[in-house]
Amino acid sequence: MKLLRLFVTGCMLFLLAGCFQVTTVVRVNPDGSGTVEERVLLSKKIVAQIEEIVRSFDGDKGKGKPFDLFQPDQLKEHARSMGKGVTYRAGEKAETPDYSGYTVTYAFRDINTLKLSQQSGTPTGNNEAKSLPLNFRFKKGPTATLTILQPKTDTSKTAPAVPDGEPAPPADIPPRMSNEKTKELMEMFMGMKFALAVEVNGTILSTNATHRDGNRVTIVDFDLGKLGNATPDELEKLGLMKSGSLEDAMELAKNIPGVMFDLNEKVTVVFEKGKP
Repeated sequence: MKLLRLFVTGCMLFLLAGCFQVTTVVRVNPDGSGTVEERVLLSKKIVAQIEEIVRSFDGDKGKGKPFDLFQPDQLKEHARSMGKGVTYRAGEKAETPDYSGYTVTYAFRDINTLKLSQQSGTPTGNNEAKSLPLNFRFKKGPTATLTILQPKTDTSKTAPAVPDGEPAPPADIPPRMSNEKTKELMEMFMGMKFALAVEVNGTILSTNATHRDGNRVTIVDFDLGKLGNATPDELEKLGLMKSGSLEDAMELAKNIPGVMFDLNEKVTVVFEKGKP
């Protein structure tokens, strides 16, 4: 029965990923050490549905245990997948009027060994870091240089060659979504938030980051609660983002309200010790 509960819960979380709000901030010191702070929240409505489904499998055995995203043992295990020397520092439950979840802090000694996923904010904390890995390169010195390497998809596979003199086959054009489908898509993603940023403990001297605010650079920031201002065409683009390469997703997201990407394959931040 325990395995069944885990299976049901896992399926629910996978299907309802749009109901999550995840914020990840990597803080880097001039010596290359630092922390990863993550906040993961799930809609309380979804939590209630999960608990109801689990209770239905329990039958007459009782009300069942309340569903709780905060699982310290799983988060400690997740730290091991984030790179050599990464450790679980602290965690606690978090709650807003409509969401509940947790905040967690991991510590690392050398950011060169840190690997994050742009999907790292998973509810159980056990998502493999090898999925869409975000890597870092760091050089010490009077001024430190941090390079953030964004994941790239394999472009070595090319389309079949077209014989000379023959027209290229037309590109697949997805059918336009119906108004009902557009509404469903909005409802699915409306509460979704996902942000990944890097802060340096010092003063940024130069950077090629697309989005910078003081000593913070933003790699990705979704706030799909702003989709109420999106047009049907923009919502259709959002549907296409569910598949395909990261580069394609970046291109599609450029002008969608509440969706922001850094478009650089390598984001470089040169900074020195001192006040931000």
